[in-house]
Amino acid sequence: MKVIAGLIALVLVSLVFTPPVSAQSVSAQSLLSQKEIAAAKEMVERKRNFVVIANLDLTEEEGKEFWPLYDEYRIKIREVRLRRIELIKDYAERYNSDTVDEKFADDAIIEFLDIQADTLKVRKKYWKKFRRIIPATKAARFYQIENKMDSEIDFVMSGGTPLIEAQ
Repeated sequence: MKVIAGLIALVLVSLVFTPPVSAQSVSAQSLLSQKEIAAAKEMVERKRNFVVIANLDLTEEEGKEFWPLYDEYRIKIREVRLRRIELIKDYAERYNSDTVDEKFADDAIIEFLDIQADTLKVRKKYWKKFRRIIPATKAARFYQIENKMDSEIDFVMSGGTPLIEAQ
């Protein structure tokens, strides 16, 4: 299961960070990459659902309330995580064009910290909601599953992100 998550995350990250081969092919390649990214994201979400189903052991009654809330939660988390992907793409473009300056570095880290804070806000808000419909042990297990999958993706993404050159 870990290997599948790693491979899916690697595909997603490699698609995000594949630089264009020439200025002329940027549009066509970007369009293709966007389609590939969308497909990879869909694969990650399907795998995520499968892992949750396989590891949460919800009763039928719990499931009726859990899954609509889960879908709502994932939409909110995806909105925040998409900001992180956009930040990484902006950084990659700047890094490749050697235009990472002091202002961008400062702004990027502030945005990164804001993204982390916003993710935490969503998780705290939904923790209360999940706790109303499933026992604490199941809700905690769900959050562990989410954290493990996010950590795997983050690990792969960070490995493909070069460090800023100190000035």
